[in-house]
Amino acid sequence: MLCNSKRILAILLLCLVNFLPVRLEAQSLASANADFKETTAYPTYPNNDPIYYFCSQEGINSGSLIAKTAGASVSFLWEKFDPVTQKFVGFSNDTGVSSSLTRLEDGCYRVSFSEGGVNFVFRAWILNSWSKPFAAIVESTCTQLKLSSSVTGTNYQYYDLTSGKVVSLNAGYRFRWYIGTLLVSSTQNPTILQPPSKNTVYRVEITDRAGCMKSAEVNYTSPIPLAKFSWSTPQANDPQYVFPQAPANIDFKNLSENSDPDKYEWFLFKDKTILETMGGGTAVIDSFQAILYDANPLYTYELSGKYKVKLVAAKTVQALTCRDTFYLPDPIIVDTSLVKVSPVFTPNGDGVNDKMILKTRSLESLHFTVLNRWGKVVHQFSSNNYIPAESEIAAWDGRVNGNLCPPGVYFYVIDAQGRDGVRRRSKGFVQLIW
Repeated sequence: MLCNSKRILAILLLCLVNFLPVRLEAQSLASANADFKETTAYPTYPNNDPIYYFCSQEGINSGSLIAKTAGASVSFLWEKFDPVTQKFVGFSNDTGVSSSLTRLEDGCYRVSFSEGGVNFVFRAWILNSWSKPFAAIVESTCTQLKLSSSVTGTNYQYYDLTSGKVVSLNAGYRFRWYIGTLLVSSTQNPTILQPPSKNTVYRVEITDRAGCMKSAEVNYTSPIPLAKFSWSTPQANDPQYVFPQAPANIDFKNLSENSDPDKYEWFLFKDKTILETMGGGTAVIDSFQAILYDANPLYTYELSGKYKVKLVAAKTVQALTCRDTFYLPDPIIVDTSLVKVSPVFTPNGDGVNDKMILKTRSLESLHFTVLNRWGKVVHQFSSNNYIPAESEIAAWDGRVNGNLCPPGVYFYVIDAQGRDGVRRRSKGFVQLIW
Protein backbone atom coordinates (compact mmCIF):
# COMPACT_ATOMS: atom_id res chain seq x y z
CA MET A 1 0.00 0.00 0.00
CA LEU A 2 2.89 2.33 0.86
CA CYS A 3 4.62 1.61 -2.45
CA ASN A 4 1.50 2.44 -4.43
CA SER A 5 1.19 5.80 -2.62
CA LYS A 6 4.76 6.80 -3.53
CA ARG A 7 4.12 5.81 -7.16
CA ILE A 8 0.97 7.93 -7.36
CA LEU A 9 2.83 10.96 -5.81
CA ALA A 10 5.66 10.68 -8.36
CA ILE A 11 3.20 10.58 -11.24
CA LEU A 12 1.40 13.67 -9.95
CA LEU A 13 4.69 15.61 -9.63
CA LEU A 14 5.67 14.64 -13.17
CA CYS A 15 2.37 15.82 -14.53
CA LEU A 16 2.68 19.10 -12.63
CA VAL A 17 6.09 19.78 -14.14
CA ASN A 18 5.00 18.87 -17.67
CA PHE A 19 1.85 20.94 -17.63
CA LEU A 20 3.06 24.15 -15.89
CA PRO A 21 2.21 26.90 -18.44
CA VAL A 22 5.22 29.20 -17.82
CA ARG A 23 8.45 29.72 -15.85
CA LEU A 24 7.53 32.60 -13.60
CA GLU A 25 11.16 33.68 -12.99
CA ALA A 26 11.84 34.28 -16.72
CA GLN A 27 9.59 37.34 -17.11
CA SER A 28 11.50 40.59 -16.64
CA LEU A 29 11.91 44.29 -17.36
CA ALA A 30 15.47 45.59 -17.50
CA SER A 31 17.96 47.70 -19.42
CA ALA A 32 20.83 46.12 -21.31
CA ASN A 33 23.03 49.21 -21.64
CA ALA A 34 22.40 51.42 -18.61
CA ASP A 35 25.51 53.12 -17.14
CA PHE A 36 24.33 52.88 -13.54
CA LYS A 37 21.49 51.32 -11.57
CA GLU A 38 20.02 51.94 -8.14
CA THR A 39 16.66 51.47 -6.42
CA THR A 40 13.94 53.97 -5.46
CA ALA A 41 13.01 54.79 -1.90
CA TYR A 42 9.37 55.85 -2.24
CA PRO A 43 8.02 57.75 0.78
CA THR A 44 4.60 56.03 0.72
CA TYR A 45 4.35 53.68 -2.25
CA PRO A 46 4.83 50.15 -0.88
CA ASN A 47 7.10 48.66 -3.56
CA ASN A 48 10.41 50.08 -4.85
CA ASP A 49 11.54 50.04 -8.47
CA PRO A 50 14.88 50.13 -10.29
CA ILE A 51 16.31 53.41 -11.62
CA TYR A 52 18.43 53.16 -14.78
CA TYR A 53 20.88 55.99 -15.56
CA PHE A 54 22.25 56.75 -19.02
CA CYS A 55 25.23 59.07 -19.63
CA SER A 56 23.97 61.43 -22.29
CA GLN A 57 23.91 65.04 -23.47
CA GLU A 58 21.40 67.79 -22.90
CA GLY A 59 18.34 67.28 -25.09
CA ILE A 60 19.32 63.74 -26.12
CA ASN A 61 17.34 60.81 -24.70
CA SER A 62 19.43 57.66 -24.44
CA GLY A 63 17.23 55.56 -22.15
CA SER A 64 16.22 52.04 -23.14
CA LEU A 65 14.20 49.17 -21.67
CA ILE A 66 13.45 45.61 -22.73
CA ALA A 67 10.60 43.43 -21.48
CA LYS A 68 10.84 39.64 -21.88
CA THR A 69 8.50 36.68 -21.51
CA ALA A 70 9.34 33.09 -20.67
CA GLY A 71 9.09 32.25 -24.36
CA ALA A 72 5.45 32.74 -25.33
CA SER A 73 4.35 35.46 -27.73
CA VAL A 74 2.25 38.00 -25.84
CA SER A 75 0.82 41.48 -26.20
CA PHE A 76 2.87 44.10 -24.32
CA LEU A 77 1.18 47.28 -23.05
CA TRP A 78 3.56 50.16 -22.32
CA GLU A 79 2.55 53.07 -20.05
CA LYS A 80 4.28 56.14 -18.64
CA PHE A 81 3.60 57.78 -15.29
CA ASP A 82 2.09 61.29 -15.45
CA PRO A 83 3.12 63.17 -12.27
CA VAL A 84 0.35 65.72 -12.80
CA THR A 85 -2.53 63.23 -12.85
CA GLN A 86 -0.56 60.62 -10.89
CA LYS A 87 -1.70 57.99 -13.34
CA PHE A 88 -0.03 55.75 -15.90
CA VAL A 89 -0.91 56.63 -19.48
CA GLY A 90 -0.59 54.07 -22.26
CA PHE A 91 1.51 55.00 -25.29
CA SER A 92 2.61 51.79 -27.04
CA ASN A 93 1.53 48.21 -27.79
CA ASP A 94 3.76 45.44 -29.05
CA THR A 95 3.50 41.70 -29.71
CA GLY A 96 6.22 39.06 -29.40
CA VAL A 97 8.39 37.26 -26.91
CA SER A 98 10.14 40.55 -26.06
CA SER A 99 9.57 44.24 -26.54
CA SER A 100 12.24 46.97 -26.60
CA LEU A 101 11.96 50.73 -26.25
CA THR A 102 14.81 53.14 -27.00
CA ARG A 103 15.43 56.89 -26.83
CA LEU A 104 13.33 57.09 -23.70
CA GLU A 105 13.01 60.39 -21.89
CA ASP A 106 13.11 60.72 -18.11
CA GLY A 107 10.23 59.11 -16.26
CA CYS A 108 8.66 55.95 -14.85
CA TYR A 109 7.65 53.27 -17.37
CA ARG A 110 5.30 50.36 -16.81
CA VAL A 111 4.84 47.28 -18.96
CA SER A 112 2.12 44.68 -18.52
CA PHE A 113 1.32 41.40 -20.25
CA SER A 114 -0.31 38.03 -19.62
CA GLU A 115 1.47 34.73 -20.14
CA GLY A 116 0.04 31.31 -19.36
CA GLY A 117 -2.92 32.84 -17.57
CA VAL A 118 -0.68 34.89 -15.27
CA ASN A 119 -0.65 38.71 -15.36
CA PHE A 120 2.73 40.41 -15.11
CA VAL A 121 3.38 44.08 -14.31
CA PHE A 122 6.87 45.65 -14.15
CA ARG A 123 8.02 49.24 -13.57
CA ALA A 124 11.34 51.07 -14.00
CA TRP A 125 12.60 54.67 -13.91
CA ILE A 126 14.73 56.21 -16.65
CA LEU A 127 17.08 59.13 -15.92
CA ASN A 128 19.17 60.62 -18.75
CA SER A 129 22.27 61.96 -17.01
CA TRP A 130 23.88 65.00 -18.65
CA SER A 131 26.05 67.81 -17.38
CA LYS A 132 27.76 70.95 -18.66
CA PRO A 133 30.92 71.80 -16.73
CA PHE A 134 32.58 75.21 -16.67
CA ALA A 135 36.13 76.17 -15.71
CA ALA A 136 37.49 79.63 -15.02
CA ILE A 137 40.35 81.57 -13.43
CA VAL A 138 39.05 83.98 -10.82
CA GLU A 139 42.38 85.30 -9.57
CA SER A 140 45.96 85.23 -10.80
CA THR A 141 48.77 86.85 -8.82
CA CYS A 142 52.51 86.42 -8.50
CA THR A 143 52.08 83.97 -5.64
CA GLN A 144 48.84 82.09 -6.27
CA LEU A 145 46.22 81.06 -8.79
CA LYS A 146 42.54 80.56 -7.95
CA LEU A 147 40.53 78.21 -10.16
CA SER A 148 36.78 77.91 -10.21
CA SER A 149 34.42 75.29 -11.61
CA SER A 150 30.65 74.96 -11.83
CA VAL A 151 28.21 72.62 -13.48
CA THR A 152 24.63 72.52 -14.71
CA GLY A 153 22.89 69.28 -15.48
CA THR A 154 20.15 66.77 -14.90
CA ASN A 155 17.57 67.26 -12.17
CA TYR A 156 18.03 63.97 -10.39
CA GLN A 157 14.49 63.24 -9.17
CA TYR A 158 11.57 60.85 -9.33
CA TYR A 159 8.02 60.80 -7.93
CA ASP A 160 6.22 58.80 -5.31
CA LEU A 161 3.65 56.78 -7.23
CA THR A 162 1.01 57.22 -4.55
CA SER A 163 1.33 60.82 -3.41
CA GLY A 164 3.13 62.29 -6.43
CA LYS A 165 5.70 63.80 -4.05
CA VAL A 166 9.03 64.69 -5.63
CA VAL A 167 12.00 62.70 -4.36
CA SER A 168 15.18 64.69 -5.10
CA LEU A 169 18.56 62.99 -5.39
CA ASN A 170 21.91 64.58 -4.72
CA ALA A 171 23.83 64.87 -7.99
CA GLY A 172 26.96 63.84 -6.08
CA TYR A 173 29.32 65.83 -8.29
CA ARG A 174 33.01 65.09 -7.78
CA PHE A 175 35.63 67.54 -9.05
CA ARG A 176 39.17 66.73 -10.15
CA TRP A 177 41.63 69.20 -11.68
CA TYR A 178 44.42 68.02 -13.96
CA ILE A 179 47.43 69.28 -15.88
CA GLY A 180 47.65 66.66 -18.58
CA THR A 181 47.43 63.42 -16.61
CA LEU A 182 48.74 64.96 -13.37
CA LEU A 183 46.08 65.38 -10.68
CA VAL A 184 46.55 68.76 -9.00
CA SER A 185 43.39 69.08 -6.89
CA SER A 186 40.22 67.23 -5.87
CA THR A 187 38.32 70.31 -4.75
CA GLN A 188 35.80 72.33 -6.72
CA ASN A 189 37.55 75.71 -6.45
CA PRO A 190 41.22 75.12 -5.64
CA THR A 191 43.92 77.66 -4.90
CA ILE A 192 47.25 76.81 -6.55
CA LEU A 193 50.22 78.12 -4.58
CA GLN A 194 53.44 78.71 -6.51
CA PRO A 195 51.77 78.66 -9.96
CA PRO A 196 53.78 77.32 -12.90
CA SER A 197 56.09 79.57 -14.89
CA LYS A 198 54.71 78.22 -18.16
CA ASN A 199 51.40 78.80 -19.89
CA THR A 200 49.28 75.87 -18.79
CA VAL A 201 45.96 74.24 -19.66
CA TYR A 202 43.99 73.26 -16.55
CA ARG A 203 41.27 70.63 -17.04
CA VAL A 204 38.47 69.91 -14.61
CA GLU A 205 36.69 66.56 -14.76
CA ILE A 206 33.25 66.47 -13.12
CA THR A 207 31.65 63.10 -12.34
CA ASP A 208 28.03 62.70 -11.18
CA ARG A 209 26.32 60.09 -9.00
CA ALA A 210 25.90 57.80 -11.98
CA GLY A 211 29.60 57.89 -12.84
CA CYS A 212 29.01 60.04 -15.93
CA MET A 213 31.98 62.35 -16.54
CA LYS A 214 32.34 65.60 -18.48
CA SER A 215 35.32 67.95 -18.61
CA ALA A 216 36.12 71.59 -19.26
CA GLU A 217 39.41 73.44 -19.77
CA VAL A 218 40.78 76.88 -19.01
CA ASN A 219 44.00 78.39 -20.39
CA TYR A 220 46.34 79.92 -17.83
CA THR A 221 48.63 82.65 -19.13
CA SER A 222 51.40 82.60 -16.57
CA PRO A 223 52.81 85.89 -15.26
CA ILE A 224 55.41 83.94 -13.28
CA PRO A 225 59.03 84.11 -14.49
CA LEU A 226 61.69 81.61 -13.48
CA ALA A 227 65.13 83.18 -13.17
CA LYS A 228 68.21 81.06 -13.82
CA PHE A 229 71.63 81.42 -15.45
CA SER A 230 75.04 79.87 -15.85
CA TRP A 231 78.43 81.36 -16.65
CA SER A 232 81.59 80.47 -18.54
CA THR A 233 84.89 82.08 -19.50
CA PRO A 234 86.68 82.07 -22.86
CA GLN A 235 90.05 81.63 -21.11
CA ALA A 236 91.94 78.55 -22.20
CA ASN A 237 91.58 75.65 -19.81
CA ASP A 238 94.73 74.89 -17.87
CA PRO A 239 94.74 71.69 -15.80
CA GLN A 240 97.11 73.34 -13.31
CA TYR A 241 94.52 75.99 -12.41
CA VAL A 242 90.93 75.46 -11.38
CA PHE A 243 89.77 79.05 -11.60
CA PRO A 244 90.11 81.77 -14.25
CA GLN A 245 92.67 84.50 -13.70
CA ALA A 246 92.16 88.23 -13.58
CA PRO A 247 91.29 89.98 -15.73
CA ALA A 248 88.60 87.32 -16.25
CA ASN A 249 86.01 87.75 -18.97
CA ILE A 250 82.78 86.09 -17.81
CA ASP A 251 79.98 85.21 -20.20
CA PHE A 252 76.61 85.01 -18.44
CA LYS A 253 74.13 82.70 -20.15
CA ASN A 254 70.53 83.48 -19.33
CA LEU A 255 68.45 80.32 -18.78
CA SER A 256 65.34 82.05 -17.47
CA GLU A 257 61.85 80.92 -18.44
CA ASN A 258 58.74 82.96 -19.21
CA SER A 259 60.38 86.33 -18.66
CA ASP A 260 60.28 89.47 -20.77
CA PRO A 261 63.48 89.96 -22.80
CA ASP A 262 63.90 93.57 -21.62
CA LYS A 263 63.29 92.95 -17.93
CA TYR A 264 66.54 91.52 -16.56
CA GLU A 265 68.66 92.91 -13.72
CA TRP A 266 72.03 91.37 -12.94
CA PHE A 267 73.49 92.28 -9.56
CA LEU A 268 77.22 91.63 -9.34
CA PHE A 269 78.38 91.76 -5.73
CA LYS A 270 81.75 92.99 -4.65
CA ASP A 271 84.43 90.58 -3.53
CA LYS A 272 83.47 88.71 -0.38
CA THR A 273 86.56 89.89 1.49
CA ILE A 274 85.87 93.51 0.61
CA LEU A 275 82.27 93.22 1.78
CA GLU A 276 83.42 91.76 5.09
CA THR A 277 85.82 94.63 5.66
CA MET A 278 83.10 97.18 4.82
CA GLY A 279 80.79 96.00 7.60
CA GLY A 280 80.60 97.35 11.11
CA GLY A 281 80.15 101.05 10.39
CA THR A 282 77.04 103.23 10.38
CA ALA A 283 77.36 104.34 6.76
CA VAL A 284 75.23 102.77 4.05
CA ILE A 285 77.21 100.04 2.28
CA ASP A 286 76.92 99.64 -1.48
CA SER A 287 77.48 95.93 -1.89
CA PHE A 288 77.15 95.91 -5.67
CA GLN A 289 80.13 96.17 -7.94
CA ALA A 290 77.92 96.50 -11.02
CA ILE A 291 74.30 96.24 -12.17
CA LEU A 292 73.72 94.99 -15.73
CA TYR A 293 70.54 94.93 -17.81
CA ASP A 294 71.38 92.90 -20.92
CA ALA A 295 69.84 89.49 -21.47
CA ASN A 296 73.24 87.77 -21.75
CA PRO A 297 75.88 90.20 -20.51
CA LEU A 298 79.65 89.95 -20.67
CA TYR A 299 81.58 91.27 -17.68
CA THR A 300 85.29 91.52 -16.92
CA TYR A 301 86.51 91.02 -13.35
CA GLU A 302 89.69 93.05 -13.22
CA LEU A 303 90.80 91.83 -9.79
CA SER A 304 90.93 88.43 -8.18
CA GLY A 305 88.33 87.55 -5.58
CA LYS A 306 85.13 85.65 -4.82
CA TYR A 307 82.05 87.19 -6.42
CA LYS A 308 78.38 86.40 -5.81
CA VAL A 309 75.83 87.14 -8.54
CA LYS A 310 72.07 87.31 -8.56
CA LEU A 311 69.63 87.66 -11.44
CA VAL A 312 66.16 89.19 -11.18
CA ALA A 313 63.83 88.32 -14.08
CA ALA A 314 60.45 89.99 -14.57
CA LYS A 315 57.28 89.25 -16.52
CA THR A 316 54.38 91.64 -17.16
CA VAL A 317 50.90 90.37 -18.02
CA GLN A 318 48.38 93.18 -18.34
CA ALA A 319 48.89 95.33 -15.24
CA LEU A 320 50.61 92.62 -13.20
CA THR A 321 54.41 92.39 -13.03
CA CYS A 322 55.98 89.40 -11.31
CA ARG A 323 59.65 88.90 -10.47
CA ASP A 324 61.84 85.96 -9.60
CA THR A 325 65.36 85.99 -8.15
CA PHE A 326 68.10 83.45 -8.73
CA TYR A 327 71.32 83.49 -6.70
CA LEU A 328 74.38 81.79 -8.07
CA PRO A 329 74.88 78.84 -5.67
CA ASP A 330 78.68 79.19 -5.61
CA PRO A 331 80.66 82.39 -6.09
CA ILE A 332 82.67 83.07 -9.21
CA ILE A 333 86.28 82.69 -8.10
CA VAL A 334 88.86 84.72 -9.97
CA ASP A 335 92.30 83.43 -9.07
CA THR A 336 94.94 85.53 -7.34
CA SER A 337 98.14 86.66 -8.99
CA LEU A 338 101.14 84.32 -8.98
CA VAL A 339 104.48 83.57 -10.57
CA LYS A 340 105.95 80.09 -10.97
CA VAL A 341 109.28 79.03 -12.47
CA SER A 342 110.05 75.57 -13.74
CA PRO A 343 113.05 74.08 -11.86
CA VAL A 344 114.67 72.57 -15.00
CA PHE A 345 114.95 73.40 -18.71
CA THR A 346 116.92 71.82 -21.55
CA PRO A 347 117.89 74.24 -24.36
CA ASN A 348 119.12 71.45 -26.67
CA GLY A 349 116.96 72.39 -29.62
CA ASP A 350 114.67 69.34 -29.53
CA GLY A 351 111.61 71.55 -29.19
CA VAL A 352 110.78 70.23 -25.72
CA ASN A 353 111.35 72.40 -22.63
CA ASP A 354 113.88 74.50 -24.56
CA LYS A 355 113.10 77.67 -22.61
CA MET A 356 112.90 78.75 -19.02
CA ILE A 357 109.17 79.71 -18.90
CA LEU A 358 107.47 81.69 -16.17
CA LYS A 359 103.95 80.76 -15.14
CA THR A 360 102.28 84.09 -14.47
CA ARG A 361 98.75 85.08 -13.53
CA SER A 362 97.16 88.49 -13.15
CA LEU A 363 100.32 90.55 -13.07
CA GLU A 364 100.39 94.31 -13.54
CA SER A 365 104.20 94.40 -13.63
CA LEU A 366 107.09 91.99 -13.63
CA HIS A 367 110.83 92.35 -13.05
CA PHE A 368 112.75 89.13 -13.66
CA THR A 369 116.51 88.59 -13.39
CA VAL A 370 118.63 85.44 -13.93
CA LEU A 371 122.18 85.23 -12.56
CA ASN A 372 124.92 82.65 -12.80
CA ARG A 373 126.67 81.18 -9.78
CA TRP A 374 129.12 84.11 -9.66
CA GLY A 375 126.35 86.72 -9.53
CA LYS A 376 126.63 87.89 -13.13
CA VAL A 377 123.33 88.81 -14.81
CA VAL A 378 122.70 86.50 -17.80
CA HIS A 379 119.06 87.39 -18.49
CA GLN A 380 116.77 90.22 -17.52
CA PHE A 381 113.16 91.19 -18.24
CA SER A 382 111.15 94.17 -17.00
CA SER A 383 107.63 95.39 -17.80
CA ASN A 384 105.17 97.68 -16.05
CA ASN A 385 102.24 96.63 -18.24
CA TYR A 386 99.82 93.72 -17.93
CA ILE A 387 101.66 90.41 -18.34
CA PRO A 388 99.72 87.70 -20.21
CA ALA A 389 99.65 84.25 -18.62
CA GLU A 390 102.69 82.09 -19.43
CA SER A 391 104.17 84.97 -21.38
CA GLU A 392 107.29 84.00 -23.33
CA ILE A 393 108.44 87.62 -23.40
CA ALA A 394 109.90 86.95 -19.95
CA ALA A 395 111.42 83.59 -20.94
CA TRP A 396 115.15 82.79 -21.20
CA ASP A 397 116.50 80.48 -23.91
CA GLY A 398 119.74 79.76 -22.02
CA ARG A 399 121.90 81.99 -24.21
CA VAL A 400 123.93 85.15 -23.70
CA ASN A 401 124.73 87.20 -26.79
CA GLY A 402 123.60 84.23 -28.90
CA ASN A 403 125.95 81.78 -27.17
CA LEU A 404 124.60 78.85 -25.14
CA CYS A 405 125.52 79.09 -21.48
CA PRO A 406 127.24 76.12 -19.82
CA PRO A 407 125.01 73.67 -17.96
CA GLY A 408 124.55 74.07 -14.25
CA VAL A 409 122.58 75.92 -11.63
CA TYR A 410 121.37 79.49 -12.22
CA PHE A 411 119.62 81.78 -9.76
CA TYR A 412 116.64 84.07 -10.36
CA VAL A 413 115.02 87.03 -8.61
CA ILE A 414 111.37 88.01 -9.18
CA ASP A 415 109.66 91.25 -8.18
CA ALA A 416 106.05 91.37 -9.44
CA GLN A 417 102.92 93.39 -8.72
CA GLY A 418 99.61 91.47 -8.96
CA ARG A 419 96.33 92.89 -10.20
CA ASP A 420 94.94 92.03 -6.77
CA GLY A 421 97.33 94.63 -5.31
CA VAL A 422 99.64 92.04 -3.77
CA ARG A 423 103.40 92.35 -4.36
CA ARG A 424 105.08 89.09 -5.21
CA ARG A 425 108.81 88.71 -4.44
CA SER A 426 110.65 85.45 -4.75
CA LYS A 427 114.11 83.98 -5.24
CA GLY A 428 115.13 80.54 -6.41
CA PHE A 429 117.27 78.52 -8.73
CA VAL A 430 116.84 76.66 -11.97
CA GLN A 431 119.01 73.98 -13.50
CA LEU A 432 120.12 74.19 -17.12
CA ILE A 433 120.76 70.80 -18.68
CA TRP A 434 121.97 70.06 -22.21
